[in-house]
Amino acid sequence: MTGAAWQGGIYMANIQERRDKSGKLISYSIRVHRGRGPDGKQLKPWTATFDVSPTWTEKSARKKAEAFAATFEKECREGITTDSRQKFGPYCEYVIQLKEERGAKHSTISNYKDLTARITPVIGHIRLKDLRPDHLNDLYTTLAQDGQNKRTGGKLSAKSILEHHRLISAVLEQAAKEGLVPFNVASRATLPKVERKEVNYFQPEQVAAIREALELEPFKWKPLVHMLLITGARRGEILGLKWGEVDFDRNQIHICNNILYRSDRGIYEDTPKTATSNRYVVLPAETMQLLRQYRIWQNGERLRLGEYYQYQGFLFTQENGSPMHPDSITSWLTKFSKRHGLPHIN
Repeated sequence: MTGAAWQGGIYMANIQERRDKSGKLISYSIRVHRGRGPDGKQLKPWTATFDVSPTWTEKSARKKAEAFAATFEKECREGITTDSRQKFGPYCEYVIQLKEERGAKHSTISNYKDLTARITPVIGHIRLKDLRPDHLNDLYTTLAQDGQNKRTGGKLSAKSILEHHRLISAVLEQAAKEGLVPFNVASRATLPKVERKEVNYFQPEQVAAIREALELEPFKWKPLVHMLLITGARRGEILGLKWGEVDFDRNQIHICNNILYRSDRGIYEDTPKTATSNRYVVLPAETMQLLRQYRIWQNGERLRLGEYYQYQGFLFTQENGSPMHPDSITSWLTKFSKRHGLPHIN
C-alpha cells in the first residue's frame, strides 16, 4: 500500500491488490479516505478500480496503478471527483428527487419520471465517469426509430428527443457541481435538428366563422372559446380562472391559476407555467359583456342543480361545478371544427 499521511483535509490514496482464485493479479482497489464529518462519524471513502491488462507484468501494473492513484487522489482533493462507482440510473433518481424537494412543479417531476422510462434502460447502468458523448448519440438515434412512441408506434419527434437530452444534461450538470464528473458530457453530444414551425394565426374571416358556428352550440362553450381566441392563454389557464379574478370595473382578468391533469394525481390546481405567465389581461367590452351573461347563466344552472352543484368559484366547470379536464377542451374543439368544417383550433 501507499502511505496514509494526512494532506489537505483528506488521506493519500491507499492501493489494494485484487487477485483471482489462481492468484493472478487482475486489478487494484483504490481508496481515498475522507476522515470524519462534523458529527464525528467516519465518512465513506472515495473509491476507484484500476483494471490490470493481462499483457502487463506485475511490476509494470503496479507502476501504472500508482500513477492512476496519484491522479485520482489529486482529483479528490480538488473536488473533481468523488465516487467513481456512481451509475447514471440511481443518480438520475437522486437528482429528480432533489428537484422535487427544491420545489419543482408536480407536472415537471412527472414528466422527468416518464422520460427515464426510455433513458434508464439504455444508459442507466453506465457509471457517470464512463459516460461518453457517443453513448448519448446512440440513445438519441434509438429514440428516432419506429416503435419509440407508445401512442402512435412511430418514432419520437426531435422536440421530444431534446426533452430527454435536457433531463440528461440537468443530471450531469448536477454531477459536475457535486464533483462526480469533471464536466457535463451532454454538452458534447450531437442533437437532432428541430424544425421551427410557422406560428398558426387565424385570419379575420376564420375567426368570424368560428364565432358564427358557436351560436349553434351549447351556450357554455361560447364564452370559453371566445376567451381562448381573445386572450391567447393556455387552455389550463382559462380553466383555472375564477370569478374572483374577473375585474368588471377595469375590464380585465388576472391569470394566476392553472388546471392540470396527471394520471397519478387527477385534475388539480397549480400556478401558471412560468413566473411571467402570472399576468393581467385587458379584455374588450364585448367580452366582458359576454362574461356577465355567462355568469347569469351559470347561476341559473347552480339553482337548477341544487346540492349536486358544488360551487368552487371557477368560470368553466364540469356539470357538478368541479374543474374541467384540460383534454375536454381539446376534444370538444376537434369535434366542433369537424361539425362546422372549420380549421383545426389549437
